[in-house]
Amino acid sequence: MKMLSVGVEDKFASIIDEFIAKSGRYSSRSEFLKDSIRKNLDEQMKSDEWRKKFMESIFDLRKKAYARGYDGRMPTHEERVKIADEYFTKKGIDIKKQLQ
Repeated sequence: MKMLSVGVEDKFASIIDEFIAKSGRYSSRSEFLKDSIRKNLDEQMKSDEWRKKFMESIFDLRKKAYARGYDGRMPTHEERVKIADEYFTKKGIDIKKQLQ
């Protein structure tokens, strides 16, 4: 486990201490902060779900490019459009409708 030092304004430290004392849910500031970090990360990861799907799409396109003989050079505009059109067609996405 890594140790992190966190500076917190006095007013927040007081609020955290008061919450810990009243709620009995945490044994220390550290436990409170660890739980807060976990919850925040979980929330961020859920909100970033679209980014994950987007990256999966990019990796799928990359695999197709290599399977079709991609040699590392930058594809031309026409090649990129063709690859994208084929991908959207396969996924059932009407990109022209999406762009209107």
